[in-house]
Amino acid sequence: MEPIVQKAHKFQLKFRAFALDPSIRVCAFFGGLQSGKSVAGADAFRDLLYGPKPLRLPEQALGQVPEAWILSKSYVLAQAALNTFKWRTGHAFFSDNECRQLGLKRGDSNSYWLKPSPNGDNAPIMLRVRTAHDPDALRATPVLLAALCDEMAHWPEMAWMNLQGRGIVTRTKYLITTTPKGRNWLYYNVCLPGKENDAETPNLDILDTQIRVVECRSVDNPWADKKYLAQLRKKFGENYAQQELDGLFVSSSGLVYPTFDKVSHLRKLASYDPKHYPVRIIGVDPGYGDPYACGVWLRNVERRWWLADEFYQSAVITSDLIPWFKEQQRKWDIQKIFVDKRRPADIQELRKHGLKAGPNLELYYETDRRSILPMVRCVETIFREDRIRISPDCEWTIDELENYSYPDREARNRGENPVDYKNHAADAARYAIVSIEGHSYAGPGQLFATGPKGEFGPKPVRLPPKKRTLGQSLAVMEKLMEAEEKKRGPRQF
Repeated sequence: MEPIVQKAHKFQLKFRAFALDPSIRVCAFFGGLQSGKSVAGADAFRDLLYGPKPLRLPEQALGQVPEAWILSKSYVLAQAALNTFKWRTGHAFFSDNECRQLGLKRGDSNSYWLKPSPNGDNAPIMLRVRTAHDPDALRATPVLLAALCDEMAHWPEMAWMNLQGRGIVTRTKYLITTTPKGRNWLYYNVCLPGKENDAETPNLDILDTQIRVVECRSVDNPWADKKYLAQLRKKFGENYAQQELDGLFVSSSGLVYPTFDKVSHLRKLASYDPKHYPVRIIGVDPGYGDPYACGVWLRNVERRWWLADEFYQSAVITSDLIPWFKEQQRKWDIQKIFVDKRRPADIQELRKHGLKAGPNLELYYETDRRSILPMVRCVETIFREDRIRISPDCEWTIDELENYSYPDREARNRGENPVDYKNHAADAARYAIVSIEGHSYAGPGQLFATGPKGEFGPKPVRLPPKKRTLGQSLAVMEKLMEAEEKKRGPRQF
C-alpha cells in the first residue's frame, strides 16, 4: 500500500520508529495543539498494518479475522481520527461494492474492511471505530493487531486497563496520541514509565522498556505559525499554555483538586481497627441515572483523613444499598452517614433501617448562596495541609480527583462552579469531610447553612455584629431622636 508522500518532522519520525520496534508494546505521542500527533498516529498505524513487516496473528489464532481499532473519548473524535487515517492510507479501504462482491459484511456503521497487507496473512482486516466512554465494551476480541488511541488523557483509566487485556495472546500494539489533561493516571501509568533517562522520573524502578514516549510542543511543528502561537500563549496564560501548547502534564491546569497526587496521597490504611480512628463517617451522593457514590472516611488522632472504602454504581437506589451500609457499620462502627441535604427521602430510608443518617453541612459565602466553591476550597485546604490519604483500591474516587475540573480558565476566574462531570465520588467526599471540618474552616465573609446537629456535626456559625465608630453611633442616635420627635409632634411651651 503506497503511503501519501509528505514530509514528517523529527518527532513524528521518532514515534513511527518506536511503533515499528518489536520490543515496544506501547508508543505514546504527548503533544501540544497541532503538534502533528494525529498524523503521526495515523502514519504509525498504517506502518503497522501495511509496512515491510506488518503485524500478524499468532499461530493459535490463524483462521480468525484480524482486527484493528481506532478509539477516542467520543465517536466524534474517533471519526476524526479515522478520517486522518483514510487520508494517509490511500486506497486501503474496501468499497461497499467490493465488500458485496467478496461477501464481507460490515456488521455496523462503525466497522470497515481493510485490504490485506501484501506481506501479511493475506486476510482482510476488520477496522472498528470505538469509544472509551464505556470501558466494559472494550473487553471484546482476542485478535486485535493494533489500537490507535486518540485523546487518551480524557479516558477513564478502566478503559485503558480493559484495552490492554486484548494483548494477552495476540501481541497488540498500542499507539497513544493525546494532549495532556492534568497529572492523571496517564501521567503515572504511561508517561513516567516510558521516559528515557528523564530527570523527572522519581524512581528508576518504574521505567518500563515496553513503553516509549515522544513529547512535542506546538512550536516544534516546523509548519506552525510561531507568531500566532506567541499570541495564544499570552491569551492562555502560562499554566494553561504549558498543557495545551507545550504538551506537559501540569497538575494545576483547570483541576478542582490540583494538589492531589498519586505518589503522595495513595496509601494503604494505617490500621484496620476502628478504635484507631476517633471519627468514622460515610459521605453519600445519591444517584440513579448518575452514579450512586459513597465513601467511608476515617480520621485519626493526628486529624489525618483516610478513605477506607467506596461504592460507585449507576442504576441503584438507597434501599438497594442497605446491606452495604450495614456491613460498613459493622466493620468500622460508623458514627454518622452524611447524605446530600437535597435528598431527604434517602436520609429517611437509611434512618428507617436503624442507620445514623443526616444531611450534610454546607458552607456559604456571606453574599452568595452557592455552596460548592467554599466547600471545595475547604477540602483543597485539607489536601494542602497533607491531611488526606486514599486507599489504592478506591479507583473511582482516584479517577474523579484526577479529572474533576472547571469549565475553562475564564469561568474559573469568575468563580463559577466546576463541570458537573466526574464529580460524584468527589461530592461524597466533600459532604463527609466538610460536615466535620467546616466549622474550623469558617472565616470572615462565610457562614454555614443549617446542617446536622449530631455528635460530630458542627454548630452553625454566625458572624458577630459589625462594630460602629463613635461618629456612626451618634448619627444613629440622632436619627432615632428625630423619629421620636416626629412621633410626639411639635413641642408645647
